[in-house]
Amino acid sequence: MTESTEKDIDEFRFHFDSMYIGGIPRLLDEAGAFLAFLTILTAVDALAGVWNPNMGSGERFKGFVAAYFPDNLKSRAEDLWRFRNLMVHAFNPGPFALVCNQSRLHLTPHGEVTVLNAQDFYTALVLASQNYFRELQEEGTLRANFRRRIDEKDGGAPDSHIGARVTT
Repeated sequence: MTESTEKDIDEFRFHFDSMYIGGIPRLLDEAGAFLAFLTILTAVDALAGVWNPNMGSGERFKGFVAAYFPDNLKSRAEDLWRFRNLMVHAFNPGPFALVCNQSRLHLTPHGEVTVLNAQDFYTALVLASQNYFRELQEEGTLRANFRRRIDEKDGGAPDSHIGARVTT
């Protein structure tokens, strides 16, 4: 791996961990749970994009879930993609009933839907990100995919902007 790629991976992970892994726990309560689910889904999108930018967004989202998420969610990649689309575009959890602080109900049936607990879903994201970043250090194809995505002009890497209040 080139020094530049190593630096870019380190910087990407720093921002990912700061924004997602560090930020999501602040939302893991009844007031913030909906936003926590949305944020977890965007984190998966971000990782899926650097994992395989050659695929379409749905294909790579589902592929990333199948490759890196814990076994109890891998088989639900299609449901999670539907969940992602409905949450982002319609504020609707679709195939899931969303709960917070109820781990005992995670992935149990509730009528025609399945319960998804915020803390357990967050834990799945943490494990998936750790699995991905570990493989990224070892796998040449993943490094090439990462490099391709962060070099894309439409933004594949975090970009920080400092906001300042301008007074007249």
